[in-house]
Amino acid sequence: MGRFMTSSSPSRLLALAAVLIAACGGGAEEGEVATTAGGTPLVTAGGEAVNIEAHNRWNAALEAFNAVGDRDWNEQKCSQISGMFEAANDAQGGNFTEAVYMRGLVAHKCGNVQEARSFYDRALETNATFCKARTGIGVLTLDAGNQGEALAIFQRALRDDTRCTEAYVNLAAIQRARGGAEVRESLNNLRRALAIESDYLPAFNQMALLYLEQAQGENNPQMLDLAGVVCRQAQLIDRDYAPIYNTWGLINVEKNNIIEATQLFQRAINLDPNMFAAYMNFGTITQSFRGYEDARTAFSRAVELQPNHYEAHIGLGAALRGLGQVPQAQAEYERAIQIDANRPEAYFNLGLVFQDYMSGSIEDLRRAKQFYQQFLSKAGANERFAEAVENVRRTCRQQRQRGRRARRRSTDCRPGRIQNIDTAVEALGEAAQMQRQMEQQQRQLQQQEGGGG
Repeated sequence: MGRFMTSSSPSRLLALAAVLIAACGGGAEEGEVATTAGGTPLVTAGGEAVNIEAHNRWNAALEAFNAVGDRDWNEQKCSQISGMFEAANDAQGGNFTEAVYMRGLVAHKCGNVQEARSFYDRALETNATFCKARTGIGVLTLDAGNQGEALAIFQRALRDDTRCTEAYVNLAAIQRARGGAEVRESLNNLRRALAIESDYLPAFNQMALLYLEQAQGENNPQMLDLAGVVCRQAQLIDRDYAPIYNTWGLINVEKNNIIEATQLFQRAINLDPNMFAAYMNFGTITQSFRGYEDARTAFSRAVELQPNHYEAHIGLGAALRGLGQVPQAQAEYERAIQIDANRPEAYFNLGLVFQDYMSGSIEDLRRAKQFYQQFLSKAGANERFAEAVENVRRTCRQQRQRGRRARRRSTDCRPGRIQNIDTAVEALGEAAQMQRQMEQQQRQLQQQEGGGG
């Protein structure tokens, strides 16, 4: 069974809800300050009093944003909702901290990285301690692969605002990934986040992943049960929070509850059609019991979501190979090599294709051997590939039977793939030579019969 994926790496934990401004009182004239129902004036994070028009535009924009959630973002919606927050900001005179931040968040969700960073920076210009904007910059930094810099940004956000739940959870995710002594502090930061915001679902998700990893590392079933309890608590808060179902599926994989895991991954996909990890996990688990059609559908969607993801192409190649679509499978493995020529998996799979699924000719077998040799070179001493390396490299002592050219294998050794190829190539060569000798003898016989006539 292939590797499974968590639904939210540290770079995916940015809060999607902005600071909500309480509903204003009624009866105010245009330009008046918005107030709470109790008459308290509303202010932005930058300290400015919010006027009625800006507040009304904000509410409309936020409603439109929440209607999309994590799903169905497209160019039209990105432009429309960003424009609505822009109108709220304009009505406030251009310094509406939360509205500027939300324009950055919309750009972030729509994949416009530079635009998102620009709006996050602008939000910080109106309030240098606005933690959501600084956390957003940290997430972008983490997405770019700069973990150390991102860590410092999250820590800065917490120094500015000790109640910044997003920063606590992103910091905890990095600490969890680092492992070792940092795991305890990761758990503490998640608890701090939940003490501030008891229903903050990303914190629940990270906590469940932390317990899952501890269960795997310590072979501790109780920790696995605790991870499941956390998922159940999150589900009670929001039954439609997709990432928790992906994590819950991973827990059931660990428990070997394959049917339940499959259903949970499917639930995550149904709730969030753009959840890459859920497609990868659904594809991996269905492929493990030869559900190649479902696996192909899942991995195809994963490739659509992340076209340059190496493992998505490997998974799709395996599903296509299982369906007998060999040329398409070969193309996926070759695409994986284009993405990262230093990883060994694609070379091994191309070896399988040319050894087991092609014509069986000497030319195809020799190409398979070349791919296996490249696999061995790339895999090196990496423990993750040790079993496959042994499967390719294993060499058994072979003897010839007396009076015959056939070979006899040692009964206590199964030859590796390269040795099988060498044996097959030699046998095919001998068979071809015998065929040529037989044809030559046949021609000689025909010539003799012709001459005698």
